[in-house]
Amino acid sequence: MNYDVKSDGESVLVRNIYCVGRNYKAHAAELNNDIPKSPIVFQKSIPALNTSEEVVLPKDREIQHELEIVVLIGKDGENISIDDASTFIHGYGLGLDLTDRKYQMELKANKLPWLLAKSFKGSAVVSSFKPNEIMEDFWLKVNGNIRQKGSRNDMVFSISAQIAYLSEMIPLIRGDLIFTGTPSGVGPLSQGDQLELGIGDHSIHSISVS
Repeated sequence: MNYDVKSDGESVLVRNIYCVGRNYKAHAAELNNDIPKSPIVFQKSIPALNTSEEVVLPKDREIQHELEIVVLIGKDGENISIDDASTFIHGYGLGLDLTDRKYQMELKANKLPWLLAKSFKGSAVVSSFKPNEIMEDFWLKVNGNIRQKGSRNDMVFSISAQIAYLSEMIPLIRGDLIFTGTPSGVGPLSQGDQLELGIGDHSIHSISVS
């Protein structure tokens, strides 16, 4: 199995997949969650990585999409300052943190980790990465209709702040991915859905759901 991602034509082996939760106030509100005082970090498994143009839904589970800016770490580092954080980014892309929402809620209700609700095969969808992509306004279309739309300016914790915080707790290494949080509008996917992930006026990744 290939666990590489493409960044400006270069293949980079993915080492860890980190995700930041509740990083947009409107999304926290739609799930009745409080705004965190520091980043909430969880992980997805490496076999969850999906660089293809297909999402295969697990049987008998309601899977919801969470659109996110994803950053690819380009060099090792720890205790990184906010001012230096951008120098550790190899590229920017878009992704979907696919989530078994019902199972996640059951796990949360029992104060258990979310891993199994987040890490089924193909549940960490990512586009290719570009070093200098401007990730201001980004969106997800489902069957031609805008389902999610966000801006990095609306994040509770900036991308640089996320990198600094994570690197204080866990040394970051080349090939780490960070899913930086989802805006409001999360919802279920169905077989036959056609998805587009885009920035500004252009689409950067298309996906068929089966």
